[in-house]
Amino acid sequence: MPTSPGDFRAQEGAGARNRGERLVVVANPNAGGGRAGRARVEIEAAVARAFEHAEVRWTQAPGDATAMARDAALGGADIVAALGGDGTCNEVVNGLMGESAPVAPRVIFATLPYGTGGDLVRTLEVPRALADALWVASTGTTVHVDVGRVDFERGGGRWFINVAGAGANAEVCQRVNRSGKQLGGTITFLGAILATVASFEPQPARWSWFGPDGEGECEMDTLAAFVANAHYCGAGLWVGRNGSMADGAFDVTLLPRLTVAQAAVALFRSRTGELDRIPGARCFRANSVHMQGTLAVETDGEPHDAGAARFSVRARTLQVRGAWRRPPVSLG
Repeated sequence: MPTSPGDFRAQEGAGARNRGERLVVVANPNAGGGRAGRARVEIEAAVARAFEHAEVRWTQAPGDATAMARDAALGGADIVAALGGDGTCNEVVNGLMGESAPVAPRVIFATLPYGTGGDLVRTLEVPRALADALWVASTGTTVHVDVGRVDFERGGGRWFINVAGAGANAEVCQRVNRSGKQLGGTITFLGAILATVASFEPQPARWSWFGPDGEGECEMDTLAAFVANAHYCGAGLWVGRNGSMADGAFDVTLLPRLTVAQAAVALFRSRTGELDRIPGARCFRANSVHMQGTLAVETDGEPHDAGAARFSVRARTLQVRGAWRRPPVSLG
């Protein structure tokens, strides 16, 4: 096998192909502002060069990626890869997970970045170039990682693998999804964050939690809440600095009402991983977090309706292949 992405590109068509594992790529044609759909032929050719046993399944509507991923997992795929952004990854993970565990525990999840935000791949350290990402899907390190779950008091629930949240987070996600994402991840998210901070009215919420840092509870007018399984959200906000995807806990940050000046500083702090220096912020590690209130919730950048919710972790339950220079402790 090649030992680096560069080696993979050099050996394409000359023995570098993965000949053992069956890959199913669940691809979102709208990813990257439609770039993925326009590059359909090139993407399928790259996948075929990298894996002898592979197919690409293109989604047509929301929810397709979840159904396709579950069908692939139950149909004998060894690797199910999400080609798109964080939203596509979220849908695929929800297809791979059942009520409380993976529908096919041997199946490996991989990512092929093609979206706007691409925050999960920052943690997995997957390269942006498709040939390099396929190399990681073929030869990378496989780790059993934690997966988060949000259960809504009104009924139903949703899995997440990267970061979930509540409050202004959900409004930012709505703005980003309405934008068309033509300006790229950083500019799109920064514009949405600034517009949301200028108009969002924090809502009262009661929070309770337990985990490695003990039990706690508080009430606050909540501007935003981050429940981080991985490290980044919002195209580079470093909200899970102290955690690991295989430590069985979330990095949680609750932000109170802030002045405009404080919010500007908070945005800077969130990009440097210093959320604990934001005035009034509550930062802790937890296995379970309960929110009572009317804040809207989001999971991996996908907004949901407002209402009480419980966030909980399923420790080291899903196999994920990445390019970690220092992988989490739970190797697959």
